[in-house]
Amino acid sequence: MRLLHGSYTEILTPNLSKCKGKNDFGKGFYLTPNWKRAWQMGKRSTFLHGGKITVNAFLFYPNIGEKKGLQIKIFEGFTTEWAKFILQNREESGFKHDYDIVIGPVADAFIDQEIKNYIRQCGEAYLDESNLSILVSRISQFGLSYIQYCFCTQKAINELIKD
Repeated sequence: MRLLHGSYTEILTPNLSKCKGKNDFGKGFYLTPNWKRAWQMGKRSTFLHGGKITVNAFLFYPNIGEKKGLQIKIFEGFTTEWAKFILQNREESGFKHDYDIVIGPVADAFIDQEIKNYIRQCGEAYLDESNLSILVSRISQFGLSYIQYCFCTQKAINELIKD
């Protein structure tokens, strides 16, 4: 499988220490199979840091990763489990999961704004299951966005092959 990462520079070997936390799936190296999404992220990164828009390509073989014991979590669309996981990663300092790779929908700008509104409305009860159901129904109206792959550990990153 070919995965792409948009940046302001060429990346030969991903470095977890340069990855930020508080993202959808926590700290990790984020990729997408979608060229347009990777290019958009490269454009954003170049705007913030300078450089040149670069779409880095990597190969990943999920079946080999599974054979090597990688813990892979896949979210199939917008679910309450997905919403809770994203909220925990973004809002709870110290939240840590045990997955090597997490795969699922991107919380893009429209969804991000809906999440911010949701947190303001729910306050401390933002992880309550009934509230999460409301959030998911609101988010679902936007339709499925891009899929992202987050390589959260060095063990997972070691399975990426520069293309």
